[in-house]
Amino acid sequence: MKTFTRIVVVVAAALALAACPFKKDKVKPPVQPPVTPSPPVLTTLYVNAATGSDANSGAQNTPLKTITKATELATSGSTINVAPGTYNAANGEIFPISVPGGVALLGDEANKGAGSNPTSVVGGGLAPGAASGTVAVALIPGQGSTVAGLTVTNDNGAFAERRGLMLSNGTVTLRNNTVTGATQTVGVYVGASSNHVITSNRIANNQGSGLGFIEGGAGSKVESNDISGNQTGVKYAVAGGDLGGGATGSAGGNIIACNAQDDLVSSASTAITISAANNAWDHSSPTVGCNAGDDVCDTKSGTANAATIVATPATQAATHCPAGVTYYVNFLGDDANPGTQGSPFKTITKGLSVATSGSTVVVAPGTYDLLNLETFPITVPDGVLLIGDEANKGAGGSPTTIAGGAAAPGFANTSVTVLAGTGSTVAGFTITNTFATLPVRRGVILQHDNVSLKNNTVTGASHQYGIYVDGTSANDLIAGNRIVNNGPGTGTGLGFISGGANSKVENNVITGNGTGIEYDVDGGDLGGGPAGSAGGNTISCNGTTINGGVDIVLLPSAPITLSAKNNFWDHVAPTQSCNFTGDDICDGNAGTALASIIVTDGAALAASPCP
Repeated sequence: MKTFTRIVVVVAAALALAACPFKKDKVKPPVQPPVTPSPPVLTTLYVNAATGSDANSGAQNTPLKTITKATELATSGSTINVAPGTYNAANGEIFPISVPGGVALLGDEANKGAGSNPTSVVGGGLAPGAASGTVAVALIPGQGSTVAGLTVTNDNGAFAERRGLMLSNGTVTLRNNTVTGATQTVGVYVGASSNHVITSNRIANNQGSGLGFIEGGAGSKVESNDISGNQTGVKYAVAGGDLGGGATGSAGGNIIACNAQDDLVSSASTAITISAANNAWDHSSPTVGCNAGDDVCDTKSGTANAATIVATPATQAATHCPAGVTYYVNFLGDDANPGTQGSPFKTITKGLSVATSGSTVVVAPGTYDLLNLETFPITVPDGVLLIGDEANKGAGGSPTTIAGGAAAPGFANTSVTVLAGTGSTVAGFTITNTFATLPVRRGVILQHDNVSLKNNTVTGASHQYGIYVDGTSANDLIAGNRIVNNGPGTGTGLGFISGGANSKVENNVITGNGTGIEYDVDGGDLGGGPAGSAGGNTISCNGTTINGGVDIVLLPSAPITLSAKNNFWDHVAPTQSCNFTGDDICDGNAGTALASIIVTDGAALAASPCP
């Protein structure tokens, strides 16, 4: 019995411990740490340059200071509301400002970001993929994002090319903005992207193109925009947006008027169709041509790559620019005259002083120099056509001669005869710098874009350069000129010294100079290159027996591709060496990593070749 009783007691004790396990070791359950609630995720962020702080949450009563910070916090579906103010580097912005995909960046839509208290994004930073110092952009919208109600200006002068917005991601909505910049190469640059909505914006007063379909834009709807005051209104380098009546259903309603060179330009390398119906232009029936003041310019007109441009029905813009006035100059005239054909001005200087973009100044044969009371350098305003005797290239039995020079702005000890403004034309003159006071003489300096220099004779025994292409000058037309006898011992006929990209050089005679053409940078297309030059240049007999010479010399600091197809030379195939004994082409970097690619297919022998 005792054994049984002991077993019962032990079992009972074990059951008691099982029922109360913690009493065995007196161990308490662990204490959980307090949970800190996460801050709420804001789907609407607020930004205010004047009252905000980037340490704030971004709520309406505690706004952020910078758009940059807001874009870091925003996710697809978010809205960033921006108060009026200036959003620039001084405000702490980091450029370019990139709007995340699916985010809406909204300012003052009612006033298109302008008005008495603008909502301005001002600045620019290196564009993705661009080389240092080349291309800056202010704002890059992401895939499916919206940008509305802002004034956008890129004022970063540290870059060669400036863009306001760059559409490199698809399905962007750009509405009710003001895109403007006196130094912007392109206001709205459309890269390799598609299906945008560009509506009700004011794209105005951009130095280059207001809206450029440069690499893409197919399937984009462009309607109800005011595109005016730019050098070129809308540029199509590829098939781009529907301006009206096209596949996207654009209603048109765009005002495309008062752009200095042309309102719409097509320069696509293949045939494209541009739908541009139901818009307002400078003329109720849009004019077609590539002279300053024309509504529509197709640079491939007359070729297999000509564009099909449908610009009707059309109306005349309420604030259209009238057809340019034509003024007349004759050395027998009087600057007190009205400048009509019957009562011409005496000086080119007077004619250009009254001419505005779209105007033409027609000059009769004669000598226009200091004795004729000209003021040098002769400076052609933006968009003005200065026309002499094109049929005789300003020469012939009764030349139309501009002779003289004065200090060239921005150059030490240098004089120049003619300076050409953006989008201007100089045609039909003999141009010679006779100014002996300064040691360096140049005939023409091209410092601006889209200049047409055609059917002139540029010559001067003491010229350092006949034509000097400088700075950011690009997209020029140099055609049908005689560039001859410029500094036969040491001078250069045509020099791409720091500019000239995408310029078309065709059907010129470049002979009798010390050097025919000099490339210090990637300059003009001599034939078969990106500008669509047909070639046809005679580049021959440059240099002298005593000093030697060369037709083309390349001295760039980086490798370039020289497109020089279908031209006339001293030798076939063109000789390539730097002996300066009558060589056709000298690449100063030949045999190094900086050597250039030189393409001379289709070469033919000049009519009077030099051995």
